[in-house]
Amino acid sequence: MVIGILGSGSWGSALSIHFGNNGFNVIQWCREKEVADSINRERENRKYLSGVPYPESVRAVSDIEEFFAKVKDIVFSVIPAQFTGDFWKANREYLVKRKVICASKGIEISSLKLLSQVYAEVVGGDYFVLSGPTFAREVAFGKPTAAVLAGKNIDKTFEVVNLLNTKLFRLYASDDLIGVETGGAMKNVIAIAAGISDGMELGNNARAALITRGLHEIKNLGVRLGGKEKTFYGLSGMGDLILTCTGNLSRNRQFGLTIGRGEGEVDKKYVVEGVHTVKAAVELSKRLNVEMPITRAVYAVLYEGKKPSEIMLDLLSRPVKEE
Repeated sequence: MVIGILGSGSWGSALSIHFGNNGFNVIQWCREKEVADSINRERENRKYLSGVPYPESVRAVSDIEEFFAKVKDIVFSVIPAQFTGDFWKANREYLVKRKVICASKGIEISSLKLLSQVYAEVVGGDYFVLSGPTFAREVAFGKPTAAVLAGKNIDKTFEVVNLLNTKLFRLYASDDLIGVETGGAMKNVIAIAAGISDGMELGNNARAALITRGLHEIKNLGVRLGGKEKTFYGLSGMGDLILTCTGNLSRNRQFGLTIGRGEGEVDKKYVVEGVHTVKAAVELSKRLNVEMPITRAVYAVLYEGKKPSEIMLDLLSRPVKEE
């Protein structure tokens, strides 16, 4: 069986390398022809995941028709969340005939929909989501990792889990698409807040408080959207949140650090998914009447010109309440 990976960023490349190293033939589609050529020639994605060798079982292509001609069964979609819907719509005729596993994390700003909802609307067919505490570089280098694969039908999900599970990449099955996707998207927003706190040198206590209360916000939003509360205490909720808020490989945390330290133009130095997700999250919180003060604080810093020091004071001066 050939596994297809749509996307040439760090995560798409890590999945290609992982499955290529574990007995699968892999076709990776790259939007940029020069990236595909570089992978095939140099056996490395020097632009997005430098220093990690590609196995010979992975071939990169830049022609989407060539990709789908070679990949007939399982396709991982690793397109940035804000471009995913348009890509799926343009390639619906191919995707609807295959099992699609979405490995992107985010909420579509234009519709305020989770990616599973977007897929159901523009494509239909078998859809799964992969999420959890998974730094791309560690997966690519074969470090032990655990993640969640969610789908509507638990029996079909277990079939895919059993097919793709490896000793160093352990998969758990879930039927909570909404909960898994909400956790994966929203942890990026809280990671920006944790990065801001660390950049301001507010200490470990403050970071722990942000992570804990941030999980509370994520859970409340996810349950209101239709997710299961228990999901948010698992790998795709608490696990992913802890990793992204504390690990130095987290791009969202690094972005927050630059803000907290006052380094440069915060909207230009990094392009991270949390910057987009926070827009959708604030609108959803208003629509669903969910209180999300940390999320709202991140939005105020990024889009309303508030200083991080002012925001932290605002958070600390909120009325006392029962936990």
